[in-house]
Amino acid sequence: MKAISQHPKSLWVLAFANLCDGFSYYGTMTILVLYAMHVFHLTRDTSYLIYGVYAALIYSTPVLGGIIADKWLGSRRTLIFAGLLAIAGNIILMSCHRYGFSLGLAISVVGSGFYKSTSTHFIGTLYGDNDPRKEAGFTWLYVLCNLGGTLSPLVFGFLVYTVGWNYGFLCSAIAISISLIWFLFSKHIKREIGGKLEVSLQKAVSIYLLVIFACFVLSIAFYKPAFITPLMSLFFVAVIAYLIYMLSEYQGIVRKRLLSLLLMGIFGMFYYATVMQVGTTITLFIQQEIDSGKINTQLPASVFGTFYSLFVLVLAPLIAWIWSRFRKRGIQFSAPVRLAMGIFIAALGILGFAFSSITGLVLTGIIVGNMLLSAGDLVLMPAVYAALSNNAPSGIKNSIMGFWFLVAALGCYFSSVLASFSHVFAQKVFAQLPAYTGEFLFIASFTAIVATVLLCFATKLKKPLL
Repeated sequence: MKAISQHPKSLWVLAFANLCDGFSYYGTMTILVLYAMHVFHLTRDTSYLIYGVYAALIYSTPVLGGIIADKWLGSRRTLIFAGLLAIAGNIILMSCHRYGFSLGLAISVVGSGFYKSTSTHFIGTLYGDNDPRKEAGFTWLYVLCNLGGTLSPLVFGFLVYTVGWNYGFLCSAIAISISLIWFLFSKHIKREIGGKLEVSLQKAVSIYLLVIFACFVLSIAFYKPAFITPLMSLFFVAVIAYLIYMLSEYQGIVRKRLLSLLLMGIFGMFYYATVMQVGTTITLFIQQEIDSGKINTQLPASVFGTFYSLFVLVLAPLIAWIWSRFRKRGIQFSAPVRLAMGIFIAALGILGFAFSSITGLVLTGIIVGNMLLSAGDLVLMPAVYAALSNNAPSGIKNSIMGFWFLVAALGCYFSSVLASFSHVFAQKVFAQLPAYTGEFLFIASFTAIVATVLLCFATKLKKPLL
């Protein structure tokens, strides 16, 4: 990665904002299934469904946030509003009331989603197209986000064990408040980010009220899981229809670039479906190993979620050094190839958990599996973010950055389906194997096939891209 002094000062303000957002997001994700099952006594399938829709919304609302920032509020106002929503959502989650749980999830998910698209877009504006520092800037953004992800399972797990389920949310609210204050008063942000979009007070207030109303609508889906599938289907159809309309507005090479980005997104969806097993199949597997005594600890399985983010921090300098060595030798890997490589490494990571489930080396398999999942992320994410920033037309860069989070949303929603399907498949086909081994083998095979198919099409996808 490029030296710290070579980057704009605003990068660190935005990266810290992502650290705090990552702390809140990963902390909630690591305890969500266990929280739903232990505190509210929801069934395994219902808890999976809530986890899937939470993850899906937190990655799909950036599209809406991007559109609002591009068309109506501007990036700065959207980010500030998002921070306030994320703070309010975490405070409401502290109530430990069933509807408070639902409303808090809905508000925090919208706030965090809007936060992601605007802060990520801001990073791209700090550099020119094809600036060699841009990918390094996105790497730093991702590393700081995962620093928050490293800390949150430890903090949330410790608080669950010593005080109660809800105090981690208070820590999230405090962290986001600090990052928002730094953003508001940073002289570097005011100088380097640029001007604000002019908007009337009446229009801004109308948008704020509509978003708050949408949060209450979303809370119904969390409170009554039967509404989740139709609501999510309607949301995805509406957003995808808008993206198709947006694609039709452009011609020639610009349309080809956008089409390549959209097709990459389809494969990215399957990647996220695999990685997000960390909150479903992998969490329940680890909890089983704790309950059986194979892992000697009284801490909840959510604490082990810190491995995933920790390895992002540990491996980031090594992987950045490897890419720099390739570039010095004149070897460049396109974004589609990097995406395929990351997906295949994720498949190997899932095999690490399969190894853990059938051997006495339980912790070794868990550590190796998380290390490989983290490595896959670092291989593909900076390249994908740079490709989105470089190839998106001006005027819709927030929306296109939000599109990739929609890809993650679809993958997160599909992750719960994949977890349930792999469980049923394993019971029928791998019944003779230890619990969870069959699930991991099925998921790893599926992911490897996705990587192979993408690699076959990588040359065509990279052709129109900058």
